[in-house]
Amino acid sequence: MLYHQNTVIKKAEVNNLASTSERIIVDDLELWKNFQVGSEVAFATIYKNNVSLLYSYGFKLVNNKALIKDCIQDLFIEIWDSKQRLGNVRYIKAYLHKSFRRKLIAASVKQRIDYKISEYPNEHSLKSFSFEHSLIEKQNFDLQQQKLKESLQKLTDKQKEIIHLRYYARLSYIEISEIMSISKKGAYKLMGRSIEFLRSNMS
Repeated sequence: MLYHQNTVIKKAEVNNLASTSERIIVDDLELWKNFQVGSEVAFATIYKNNVSLLYSYGFKLVNNKALIKDCIQDLFIEIWDSKQRLGNVRYIKAYLHKSFRRKLIAASVKQRIDYKISEYPNEHSLKSFSFEHSLIEKQNFDLQQQKLKESLQKLTDKQKEIIHLRYYARLSYIEISEIMSISKKGAYKLMGRSIEFLRSNMS
């Protein structure tokens, strides 16, 4: 059984397999249906398109590489093994982020590991956000970048999470609302407060 599970994960990591599928399967619903009937190409595409995003998202919740990797692997093994029992999924990114979030937090509680939105560790993280250039004046880039970094640390955990999901994972507000278990209107309000806080702290 373990051999089978590892084989599935290894197959998902074959880039040329996923690249071929990307030209054929473009819609989430179609991709998910192909996956449910056992298409390893569809599974590889889902894995390739989401594994890096999940890994990065995991670090916003838990500062534990081993636990994050284990939860990601467990998640993909579980969805493969239960693919025929899963319902239709309209937004695959949102489904995986929500499932991963639940699994990672549960594992953290079980292992008595603190979970929270971690600090943004380096400059690369800041450059991931598409709103950065709208906030930073070119002539004061270094100073303003430092201000942005400091302002990000002052956000609440929920504010950090929604900024990560929106600007790094590039999820829609519908997807974000599903992941964070809030309404779409609530997601808009939370984002608005977060951006307003950043703007006021950088002025």
